[in-house]
Amino acid sequence: MDQYCILGRIGEGAHGIVFKAKHVETGEIVALKKVALRRLEDGIPNQALREIKALQEIEDNQHVVQLKAVFPHGAGFVLAFEFMLSDLAEVVRHAQRPLVQAQVKSYLQMLLKGVAFCHANNIVHRDLKPANLLISASGQLKIADFGLARVFSPDGSRLYTHQVATRAVGCILGELLNGSPLFPGENDIEQLCCVLRILGTPSPQVWPEITELPDYNKISFKEQAPVPLEEVLPDASPQALDLLGQFLLYPPRQRISASQVWNEVSRTKELWRQLCLRRWSSCKASQMTLGTQTWKQYYLCRSELEFRMESGRPEKDFICKAIAGHKGGIDELAYISTNECRFDGQEKSVVCTVSSDSTVRAWDVQEGTEIWSSPLQPAALVNLVTYPRLQLVVTVDKLGLIKVWKAENGREWASFSLPTYSSALQACDHPEGPFLLAACAEGVLYALSVPQLQLLSRTSVFPSSPTSLLCSPDCRWVFASAQDSDLGPKVFYTRSLLCLVEDEPPVSTTLPIWLTSRACWAPDETARLMVMHRNNDSRQLAISTYELGAKQSQEGVDVVVQQIASFLLPDTMTPPHLMKGHGSQLILLVSGSELVLFTIQGLRLAAFQDHQKPVTSLWVDQSRVLTASFDLSLRVYVWNKENKFPVLKSCYHLLGGSHRWASGFTHVESDSMSIVGVEARSIGTSILRSYCFNMQHGSDDCVN
Repeated sequence: MDQYCILGRIGEGAHGIVFKAKHVETGEIVALKKVALRRLEDGIPNQALREIKALQEIEDNQHVVQLKAVFPHGAGFVLAFEFMLSDLAEVVRHAQRPLVQAQVKSYLQMLLKGVAFCHANNIVHRDLKPANLLISASGQLKIADFGLARVFSPDGSRLYTHQVATRAVGCILGELLNGSPLFPGENDIEQLCCVLRILGTPSPQVWPEITELPDYNKISFKEQAPVPLEEVLPDASPQALDLLGQFLLYPPRQRISASQVWNEVSRTKELWRQLCLRRWSSCKASQMTLGTQTWKQYYLCRSELEFRMESGRPEKDFICKAIAGHKGGIDELAYISTNECRFDGQEKSVVCTVSSDSTVRAWDVQEGTEIWSSPLQPAALVNLVTYPRLQLVVTVDKLGLIKVWKAENGREWASFSLPTYSSALQACDHPEGPFLLAACAEGVLYALSVPQLQLLSRTSVFPSSPTSLLCSPDCRWVFASAQDSDLGPKVFYTRSLLCLVEDEPPVSTTLPIWLTSRACWAPDETARLMVMHRNNDSRQLAISTYELGAKQSQEGVDVVVQQIASFLLPDTMTPPHLMKGHGSQLILLVSGSELVLFTIQGLRLAAFQDHQKPVTSLWVDQSRVLTASFDLSLRVYVWNKENKFPVLKSCYHLLGGSHRWASGFTHVESDSMSIVGVEARSIGTSILRSYCFNMQHGSDDCVN
């Protein structure tokens, strides 16, 4: 229990108290069920044993609650489950009226998937009810409380069969449609009366096997005719009533199975579309590409992909390939393929790399092959950026020569020469047209059109100081800084860089800080900037967060800057060398081999020490975080967004080659289907190491 911090009490069951807790090291929120042994000689309660056995029999499934750990504690033991915010009973209870059809369909399809999965693994739950169906903050339903579960045999040699659960599913469906239980009995006899009042009194003609039941004829009920379900649930659709009737049939063998119902429900196109839009609502529309798929195929395949990316089982979930070709060290890589999720067989991950061998190359990540290589360039290439939408690659060599290449064939399109080497390169796909920003060692900022590389503006920013650049998520702002300089960093209004007015400098403002070392934009905000700098007495590092805006005035455009947060980093923390933003509130910092999460107000959420050597590269998106290290491994983390602040979960390592000839990973990048790292070799060259996640294509059964 020392590894958990108790946050509060959730409730109490027949065999233990359930607490909300936080893992001290990872920050993950869990539910802890403490099971006390009343008498040691009695051993572990049967219900607890059944729950553990049932959940261990079932592999990870997105619709069954995950048992994370079991460990002894005092005179008992503790079960650690994933934390879920609510349950279906609470959802129904707090609804102002019966749930709308889309909600009923959504919860039913998740329940059916979970029940069908349990039955496929020969587990029958035997206690399905809304209180045992947990709901996450994102609306995901998961089956929980397997204390009464049993194993059944597909050949019928065991008493329990899947029809026990499908009738329970019918009762749950009835409650969802009605807004309250369909058969609200307080005890067995009362509940039987409620069932007979609606479904009618069964007879051997309707249910031949009834006479074989052990308690048949021990109690008698008056004959009652069934009440049409449309009278019981007048607001339900005919399709819902038909399905409910198939669930509630008296003869078990005539009841529809969970897999049959799943097949029927899954044919509803609008259901799958709504599920996709709700589950991945934070994704950009460009990342949800159907292609030749149905919404159902998209939902199932993307769910499977996320499951595989979180599990990370070698060979089963991903294939690792070493991709060699460069004769020098790789200085930079970037994906040229669009970061869209598609599963129709047309998806393809392509990365481009530049190297000290003076070439730029494109690689097919899935196949592990080179697509094209440029001719040998006059000088070593040191940086590149890509425009996936335009299928363009831009490189710069150590002398400052910028070139544009066509991504499909590697042909040179245009070039532009800087007076000195380039200190920064930024690709900006602005709504009014793409452009390129390049800063040179003299502290001058160049704005160039793409793909022609025509000069749009030339602005002196920090004379004689190498300048760093960061373009905002909406490309409306450009942050420029000179590292560890007494000069305050500047923010430029992008439009003024592209359309210069004669004899007028571009619109900009200088932030009231100095000795800037790192910065990043909040990806979920259009203009929220986080900057790491020294505080007023230069003794301690601070991170300040600013909101930017443009205000039109008679003289033109004014930049409005508002500081919304600021905090000091701990004195004991080594100055971070990598910094990224997530969402609108989180900052990720890398200090040596440690990854640390802060809110913009300075609340430290988590710290991870998963690498043995310094972290060299950090990659962050809406679902994952990746780190690369000189210990020759990549670490994969996933976001859990069911709490006020997203929780980062450390998942697994992706290993490189042998330490005999490799010195570590220097870069890491990812798209929706793959992860690619640059593995540096001891002799001064580099290779790519790709990890492509396995998917099934063109099937309605993507998720096993």
